[in-house]
Formats: sequence, structure tokens, C-alpha cells
Amino acid sequence: MDPVLSVATFALGLAFGSFLNVCIYRLPRGMSVVHPRSRCPQCGAAIRFYDNVPVLSWCILRGRCRDCRSRISARYMLVELLTGLLFLACYAHFGYTLATLKCCTFGFLILGLIFTDAETQLLPNQLTLPGIALGVL
Repeated sequence: MDPVLSVATFALGLAFGSFLNVCIYRLPRGMSVVHPRSRCPQCGAAIRFYDNVPVLSWCILRGRCRDCRSRISARYMLVELLTGLLFLACYAHFGYTLATLKCCTFGFLILGLIFTDAETQLLPNQLTLPGIALGVL
């Protein structure tokens, strides 16, 4: 296992985990996952780009909004970390192959469904249908 590719794969997983948090929050609410920019659910302040670094920003801010100091759920850091570890585990198991991509994609969807279901008791079609299609392939 190449250490540089391992770090890159983990970092890519963290970035995808950050996007997954957007999906977990917005999809059940019928919101777009691309616009508008992420905001604090309490005060509505836009999240600055430097406060959007996966895991690190949550730790630096101590799990609080920079503007209103309200708590940010540990779920955000947990999803990012789990997605990073998932990507790394897929790479460790399959190497740099198409199976790794399939494993990462399926795991990404499953993590999204787990956390969305835990918070809202909903399973958005935007996550279930791609998982079904991927499972058939």
C-alpha cells in the first residue's frame, strides 16, 4: 500500500464526507445540495471556506459556530472521519482498482442513509436509487 496514495485516499474520503454531511442535512428537507452555501442552522451565518476543512475545522472551533457559538453536532466530524476511514479501508482491501471505486461509492451511500435515517427516519431516493443501481452492477 503506497503511503502517498493512502493519505490522498483518506483526504479524498474526508472531502466526500463533508459533502455527505450536506446531503444528510439537505436531502430530507428537499433542499439543493449545491446552492446556497452552507450556513449555521442557528444564526444563518455563511460557513467560511476556512471553516469548512473536514474534521480539522470542527476541532479548531471546538464544535461551535464561529459567529453565534452555538453547538455544531459531532455528527459532522464523525461522518467526515468515517468516510475518510471507509475510503482508506476500501483502498487497503482492493488496491487502486475499479472495485475500490465501487466500494467507496456504495459505502458513501450507506453512510448517508444510516445518518439520514437516524436523524429524520427518512431514506431519500437520491441515496437509495443509486445504491440499488450500483448493487445490480
